Amino acid sequence: MNFIQYIKDSFDELSNHMTWISKEDAQKTTVTVAVFTIVFALAVAGIDYVFQTGLDNFFKLF
Repeated sequence: MNFIQYIKDSFDELSNHMTWISKEDAQKTTVTVAVFTIVFALAVAGIDYVFQTGLDNFFKLF
């Protein structure tokens, strides 16, 4: 099988034999992932802040 035939078969597979989710479902999933990513980033930032503050206060004792 040559490269050109592989590309043609790939496009045929993607356009005729794949089941795609609806645009609305894709948007909902994207928003869900974005929200959880932001929440997770804020949680990590909060934990980092707590540890940094704790370590700063600990080292001020010396």
